[in-house]
Amino acid sequence: MDWIKDAYLDVIVLLFILVFALYENTVLEVVLWVYSSLLLLSKVLAFFMPALQKKANNSTAPPLFYNVIYALTVAILVYSGNHYLGGAWGVIWIVSVFSSGSLKKKNI
Repeated sequence: MDWIKDAYLDVIVLLFILVFALYENTVLEVVLWVYSSLLLLSKVLAFFMPALQKKANNSTAPPLFYNVIYALTVAILVYSGNHYLGGAWGVIWIVSVFSSGSLKKKNI
């Protein structure tokens, strides 16, 4: 259960997204767009730069946990009508799946 310390930020962001979906708030929307943009940028950079990819995948949390977090995030955002933000998180999810898969192939 040590991996929970690695994943607490993702759970907090998921809770913020849930609050945003229930209570539309302009400030929270800006915060989520900035966080999502930075996360997307870091995932894309980590995908194309192997040195960053090793650091990015240094978490002890199981990959299934992140898949569930990203799926819930996309589902909540699309259901609440924030399709662009949900699409950004869908891309984050896809890049994460590909980057974790390419790291596993390199370790074999």
